[in-house]
Amino acid sequence: MNQNVEERINNVVSSIINCSSADVLPEKHLYYDLLADSLMMMDLMLVLEQEFALNIKDDGLDDVNYVKDLYRLIHEQCH
Repeated sequence: MNQNVEERINNVVSSIINCSSADVLPEKHLYYDLLADSLMMMDLMLVLEQEFALNIKDDGLDDVNYVKDLYRLIHEQCH
């Protein structure tokens, strides 16, 4: 995946969850490591949709637990 895409995702994650972008790593769990809650996750999906001009399905969050899952989701939606 394009490094720029991952950086953009990381920037969105750090701004929504209010954490350092240095903490946003592929292996970090969004809930347990980065302390996201369900409202933050909904905001995250909305902002990612806007950032990448996508329409992510309502069940798109079902398989998203780690930052790397966000990379996969955006990659799948873009192709």
